Amino acid sequence: MEDLISVVVPIYNVENYIKKCVDSILSQTYKNLEIILVDDGSPDNCPQICDEYAQKDSRIKVIHKENGGVSSARNIGMENARGKWIAFIDADDWIEEKYFEKMLDRVKTNDVDIVLCGYNRVMTNCNIKINSNGGDEKVNAKEYLIKVLNPQTGYGFVHMKIIKKQVIGDTMFDTDLKVGEDALFNIEISKKINTAILVKEALYNYRNNSESVVKKFDKNYVDKYLKSMVKNRKYIFENYNDEEIKQNYYNFVAFHVMLIAVNYCYHPENKEKNKLSVLKKVCKQKEYKEGIEKSNYNNLSMTRKITLYTLKHKLFVLTAIICKIRQNQNK
Repeated sequence: MEDLISVVVPIYNVENYIKKCVDSILSQTYKNLEIILVDDGSPDNCPQICDEYAQKDSRIKVIHKENGGVSSARNIGMENARGKWIAFIDADDWIEEKYFEKMLDRVKTNDVDIVLCGYNRVMTNCNIKINSNGGDEKVNAKEYLIKVLNPQTGYGFVHMKIIKKQVIGDTMFDTDLKVGEDALFNIEISKKINTAILVKEALYNYRNNSESVVKKFDKNYVDKYLKSMVKNRKYIFENYNDEEIKQNYYNFVAFHVMLIAVNYCYHPENKEKNKLSVLKKVCKQKEYKEGIEKSNYNNLSMTRKITLYTLKHKLFVLTAIICKIRQNQNK
């Protein structure tokens, strides 16, 4: 008997995308799926669309709940999952036809606890392939954690993965976090895995959404990320006495300061007149300041190395120029 995979799809205000997502799951060559659609109090037609799908395919289970955010939706999905493996798929994304077949194939040939894959970052005018070149990449628990702490690797996501339910155990998504909940979840489960494998093929399609939490302007953006960094730091420093892991945590913080600079300080919707002052204020906050000062330039793209250099040396005018260029690229 093939392993049952529980596919958890949190759904909120995505009526333009949900059918493409669910259809891509239903059309999988691997059929032993339990599909859990979690309607997180969606105000549009998503609840009705979900119910219609459930009537068409017995593998689909719909859970309707009050709006509580993506973490609470995923948690309820996990609580109701019966599969040996759990997969998370975002409702505005979709997967290739052999997504599960190819992922489970690696389980048969490798003793692993997590399988993840490359993906297409779907832009308005083009697709960018990520982690899709070369042979499979097998990592141990420490290597996995370090990769999670480098947001450029894709390891910090929970979508584009299947995870052994036994490994997840009682780990839940932190509903108190509005950003960075994926990373904390991965950090927490990394201690319980033996090995993971990355299938270097773009099997997942990730929609690059300008309205995503990361890119959308939010006046509480800085505080939301600060809360996430503090929780990540607490877990890492309480559970690991490893200088390499701690170094990668500082790099993790510095990376997110760069995100804040682009998507908050110099976001077009930020109406603060003195944006340079806003950036300086962010960099003076204890957690962010420590991350910038103690980070190194390992595993960063050249653009980010330059940006980090400007932050470390307080060359904020140059940081501002880079942020404005990045904003124009995001349009």
